[in-house]
Amino acid sequence: MQLKKSLKIIIITVSACVFTVISALGTYAFFPQKYKKEVYSVCENTKIDTSLIFAIIKTESSFKKDKISPKGAVGLMQIMPDTAEYISKVFFGGNAYNLHSPKDNILYGVTYLIYLTEKFEDIKTALAAYNAGEGRVYEWLDNKEFSLDGKTLISIPYNETKLYVKKVMRYKNFYEILY
Repeated sequence: MQLKKSLKIIIITVSACVFTVISALGTYAFFPQKYKKEVYSVCENTKIDTSLIFAIIKTESSFKKDKISPKGAVGLMQIMPDTAEYISKVFFGGNAYNLHSPKDNILYGVTYLIYLTEKFEDIKTALAAYNAGEGRVYEWLDNKEFSLDGKTLISIPYNETKLYVKKVMRYKNFYEILY
């Protein structure tokens, strides 16, 4: 009788350990660090946290380098062609680029995010601009319903953008914990 009880305890303990390992592996699989070399290389000399970039890539494209959105955003970080042209002209002397290239797409996405974080004091406001557009965020900042100080958003009127910012920040937290 005692042997059966001990055996049951061992089986339950081993099962719990196996479940924990499988759960952990599943979590890492759900939050991969694909294109790690490119992300770390681009972020190396910036104030941008790599966890934030992985979170944006996961949210925007699920790490699919050739993804094109219905609105025309391209690649891992879902950059609009007009935005890429602007980034190329202002920051890279008009050099040629390929938004389907992980290296170029991440470079342009991080550069654009740096630009937005310099314009907006708050990372959530910068993320809202990354998603909805800089002009739209300036409109929201001018509205007392959405901003008390004209610098940070207290509310985001577009549900898609509100959910986007929450998702990116949640994913960023997971990446920080896991890596």
